[in-house]
Amino acid sequence: MELPQQLKERLYIFLGAPGSGKGTQTLLLADKLRLTRIEMSKLLEERFLNAEPGEYVESEGKKYYVADQQKLWESGVLNETPFVVDTVRARLKRLKREEQSILLDGFPRAISQMEYLMPFALESFGKENIIVLYLDVDEEDTIFRNSHRRICELVRHPILYIKETEQLTLCPLDGSKLITRSFDTPELITTRLATFRKETFPLLEYFEEQGIPVHRISATGSVSEVFSRINTIAQGV
Repeated sequence: MELPQQLKERLYIFLGAPGSGKGTQTLLLADKLRLTRIEMSKLLEERFLNAEPGEYVESEGKKYYVADQQKLWESGVLNETPFVVDTVRARLKRLKREEQSILLDGFPRAISQMEYLMPFALESFGKENIIVLYLDVDEEDTIFRNSHRRICELVRHPILYIKETEQLTLCPLDGSKLITRSFDTPELITTRLATFRKETFPLLEYFEEQGIPVHRISATGSVSEVFSRINTIAQGV
């Protein structure tokens, strides 16, 4: 089925605390609207895995070494802005040349990151085609979801933690081992939530000040209930 013209060449930005369900919901929306999904954690993992020894990003005369950025990432602290934006902007440029609509999961995580990217985003997509969706969830829920979250070792599918899946040891989609990510420990979850409150949550006000509406969506309920809310907004704006 051909997508309506207004859904083409858009930039969807998903925001939400760790454990709000961004990974699951962005997969569903990308499939529904045939969007190219960029999951920031995967993009950074790929960058770290394929980096050459001594590789760095240079901005305004300062060098940001990939090895140093990997240490920050593994500790639950945000990577430095020039390094992150260089990573995501390179991917966006390539996809934009292919005239694709793009969905960002896990970026931006700070106002400084979006300030770096905003000129490119406005020029490439136009303000009217930047759609910001915020998944709203209680902090208690985020702690529970993160501490019970697992992904598959092969393709890194997120596996929903419910009664029917709690005893699974293998991914039902590809058969690989289910693992817990290294930064989903209680200590790092607390650090990541504090970082979210300080660095990411202020983005809601920032986007609204830029004239870009933020669509707030309750992340409470089943996956299908939350997705129904998201899909209605994504196709209605």
